[in-house]
Amino acid sequence: MISPARAARRANLRRLLAPRSVALVGGQTLEPSIEMLRRAGFGGAIRVVNPFRREIGGIACLPSVADLPEPPDAAFLGVNRNLTVQVVRDLAALGAGGAVCFAAGFGEMGAEGQRLQADLVAAAGDLAVAGPNSNGLINRLDRLALWPMADHDPAPVDRGPAIISQSGGIAHAFVRDRRGLAPAVVASTGNQVLLDVADWLAVLGEDPRVTAIGIFMEGPGDVAALAEAAGVTRGRNLPVVVLKSGRSALGAEMALTHTGALAGDDDLFGALCERLGFTRVTTLPQLFETLKALGTWGGRVGGNRMAVLTVSGAARALFADAAVDNGLALPPVSAGVAAALRPLLPEFAHVSNPLDYNAYYTGMDVLSLENEPALSECFRTVLRDPYDVAVANTDGGDGADGSPTLRAWIAAARETGTPAAIVATMPDEMSAEAHRLCREAGVAALQGLEDGVAAIAAAVRHAARRGLPPDDLAILPAAPPSGQTRVLHEEASKALLEGAGIAFPRRCFVNAGEVVAAARAIGFPVVLKGVSAAVPHKNRFGAVAVGLADAAAVEASLAAMAARFRDAGIAPEGYLVEEMVTGGAAEVIVGIKSSRIYGHALILGRGGVDVEASKDAAVLLLPAARGAIDRALAELAVTAGLDPAARARVGDLAETVAAHAVANRETLVALDLNPVIVTRDGRVVAVDALVETGG
Repeated sequence: MISPARAARRANLRRLLAPRSVALVGGQTLEPSIEMLRRAGFGGAIRVVNPFRREIGGIACLPSVADLPEPPDAAFLGVNRNLTVQVVRDLAALGAGGAVCFAAGFGEMGAEGQRLQADLVAAAGDLAVAGPNSNGLINRLDRLALWPMADHDPAPVDRGPAIISQSGGIAHAFVRDRRGLAPAVVASTGNQVLLDVADWLAVLGEDPRVTAIGIFMEGPGDVAALAEAAGVTRGRNLPVVVLKSGRSALGAEMALTHTGALAGDDDLFGALCERLGFTRVTTLPQLFETLKALGTWGGRVGGNRMAVLTVSGAARALFADAAVDNGLALPPVSAGVAAALRPLLPEFAHVSNPLDYNAYYTGMDVLSLENEPALSECFRTVLRDPYDVAVANTDGGDGADGSPTLRAWIAAARETGTPAAIVATMPDEMSAEAHRLCREAGVAALQGLEDGVAAIAAAVRHAARRGLPPDDLAILPAAPPSGQTRVLHEEASKALLEGAGIAFPRRCFVNAGEVVAAARAIGFPVVLKGVSAAVPHKNRFGAVAVGLADAAAVEASLAAMAARFRDAGIAPEGYLVEEMVTGGAAEVIVGIKSSRIYGHALILGRGGVDVEASKDAAVLLLPAARGAIDRALAELAVTAGLDPAARARVGDLAETVAAHAVANRETLVALDLNPVIVTRDGRVVAVDALVETGG
């Protein structure tokens, strides 16, 4: 449930996006903005406010905002940062809808900028403020261009993707549109002091003319509000593609100094995207190409079976590599289709998928690049097999009608109903005409072999989400513990978790003089551990000895361990003597980590002493549905091959740990059960535990 203030700002954001009247506040630099409104075909009233000029761009100037004849639905503020605050205050008092604040120098510029930003927030009230530090707003669906440069022609469109960009420079790249995306809306959101990504997503997501939404962000903003907004896009099955900077430590630092954003933990951000149904990409070209694919197909791609047709043997191999890298299948051509294809191909062509159909350059009596009927028959024949998506490796040509290959491919895709794409080998190989023809035909026009295949894989993942039971979108608000945190030693951690219903092997917590007797009482073989909160990672320190088969082995290990503690100047709290778990088939980690941005998350993956080096892991934000836990375990290499009953028992343990974290989220900082041993007879036993707590 959103707050009344956020609801009021969203109502005004709708006015800002589709205004009946616009006010431009500033000086001579407003002339390009006036020109852009005219190019966009804006049909409402345009007012200009400047106390020192009689007219700008042929429009008479009004001396102040108070002199406007009506509250404008939208305003563009081309004034300095100090005047911006006052103009925002005046617009709010007048009952305006929203304003694009172009000025920089607010929260991203130290204490003085942060003070001005706080003043701006106080002045705005319910005004829908884009920025500050915003390059502008273009909405071609409603003939609006609040843009500071007359650098392109924002021709009206009936539908298309929307771009939400925290960066003005990235927004400008989408406006220039050298990749044929044809965005319908581009919003440069800047510092997002009043309107964050969640607000833009919720409002744009409800517009049926928007075919997909692309987001460039430096930080996720209010995660709970973003989850609420994702309910709008999930309800429409509207594709959302996200690129976030700050994946590296240096990138996170740059994001902070750019807009004051908190980049946060990258793995938790990935878990957030998965939870909300967003498709995450890692490069700008992938953002462009994935938006084109998803905006073209939506959820039509029913699986990962792909056909590829090319006239290059090298490209055939590159497509095969890219398909494997992105989890796409290349089913072999069926016997019936292969038999039908052979008479259509040159005798030296090999029938395969990917298919190098080896077309001649010229000739109307053979399969050639100029013989459109022969190409059409070849393409239709290939698409008789049941593929989920089909690719022609071509740039589509430069002419107004496209190349014969493009025309034949569009016809074959139309006749068979197969979701289709053209993929140019190089990222700069596609004309505006080829893009236009593909958009009109419902064929995705993708640039760059690797980025194109990655975009197709993203479309497959998006479509696959429709078949999954919808997880609860709600995210627990972050509740970082107050005050100092402390790490509990292993015995204290296990005692705490036993109260939550987690079982551990039989053990005795004793002093050094009682170790041998405890080992005899438990029964050999045993495990011996030196316990100290100062040594959370006992293996690295040498405070673990396993497989001790008799009293002599226990005594020798105890002596060596005690010497290590003595040399390090650490007095252990005691020693754990534990039953040795044998017959292990797999070692798993089940853990919890917390973030002041994303809240708590469940960590599942390959366990053991090298856990930090393992890439076999899954992260689920809490609360985590049992279905999501089971799917994660089924996809992890370490658990995928387990007996289903044993894997279910790992899921039971993970569910118990997640419930404990939710119940104790105000004090729990982190939790590790590592390793959890899955034995060959199906038992699941946590043999080590570590809890960090605060509050």
